[in-house]
Formats: sequence, C-alpha cells, structure tokens
Amino acid sequence: MVQLLIKDLRIQKRFIGLGFLFVGFFFFLLGAFEGLPLAIPAAIFSHFLIVMASKMDEKNNNGRMLVSFPVRRKDIVTSKYVGIFMFMALAFFLTTLWRLLAGFVLPAGELPWFDLKSMVVAIAVLLLFYSIYFPMFFAFGTRIVQMLDFIVIFAVGGAGVLALRVMEWAGVNAGVFIGGLLDADLPTLSLWTVGGGLALLIVSWTMSVFLFERKNV
Repeated sequence: MVQLLIKDLRIQKRFIGLGFLFVGFFFFLLGAFEGLPLAIPAAIFSHFLIVMASKMDEKNNNGRMLVSFPVRRKDIVTSKYVGIFMFMALAFFLTTLWRLLAGFVLPAGELPWFDLKSMVVAIAVLLLFYSIYFPMFFAFGTRIVQMLDFIVIFAVGGAGVLALRVMEWAGVNAGVFIGGLLDADLPTLSLWTVGGGLALLIVSWTMSVFLFERKNV
C-alpha cells in the first residue's frame, strides 16, 4: 500500500506545485481570503490534491492496471482513504510554510494563523465530503468522475436541508443547535465533528471495499 501512496505523490508533483503557487498568490499576495482562518485555503488545497489524485487515476486507467497486478483491491481502496490524511497533512504543511515565508515581508499582525476550531471544522467537512465521494468513485469510476464533485456537493446540501426539516418536525431549533455546537469547547466540537467524520469514513471505507471488490473493472 505504501507504493500506492508513493505513486499518488509522484503523479501529483505538478499539481502540488500549482496548488502551492495558488495558495501563495491568491491568499497571501492578493489577500483573496483576507479575514478568513488559515484553515480555509489549507482545506481548499487539500481538496484539490485529493480529487486530482482520483481523477488522474481514472484518466490514466490506473484502476484497471492496478487490479491486474498482485495487489489486493482492498489495499487499492485503503490507499485512497489513507491518501486523504496524507494530502491534508501536506496541504496544511505547505500552507503553513507560506505563512512563515510571508512573515518575513509582511507585518505578522496582518497575517492570519491557524485557529483550532476552524481547523476542526475544515477537517470534519473534508471527511464528510470524502465519506460520500469515494463509495461513488469506486462504484462508478470513469462514468461520473468528472462530475462527481458536484454530485457530492448537491448530495451533502440535500442531506443538510433534509436534516434541518427533520429537526423542525421534531421541534428542535436548528439555529440554536448549530450555534451551540460551534460555541462548544474544543473537545466537544472535535467529538461531534471530527469524531463523527471519522465514523462516517470507516463506514464509507467498508462500502468502498464491498463495491470495488465486486466491480468488473
């Protein structure tokens, strides 16, 4: 599985460089995200790398090639899920590097820094997104991969609207509930967001393995 992760890194070298320049140019030089936590460009960078890794696999028919090798399909799936954390760590590290470099030429007080709560929420959103993305990716692959981002966004949005309606029918004030969650202390917020995201990711991984092992590639 380590070789599969190294393969993803090698494929992504050009996109890692492009993403690094994007973060530096738009976030630090143009100030496009001025006033926003540093976790936001880091999360955008993470999403870019994770999505491009899967799209490049489909574009190059790597999935078909890999299943012809003595590699378990379970390991192929697992490498994609481990890749989520690998690319998130890389994106957050490179964003931090830009912040440190910008500190040499710009006043430190004008530059944002990582806020723990914003990091927790950003990571939870990424985990939620990919817990939906990868089962669909392994089930349908090339047939929908170019539109999969939008499909997942609409699915998450629809699920969110449905959850709000259910809360209304149950007599729960959604605004108060969400506000209370965001105002909660860091351990509680982490439990509900990152903890919930990890639980969903485990269920997602199980579904992806099941679907990919039965898929005719």
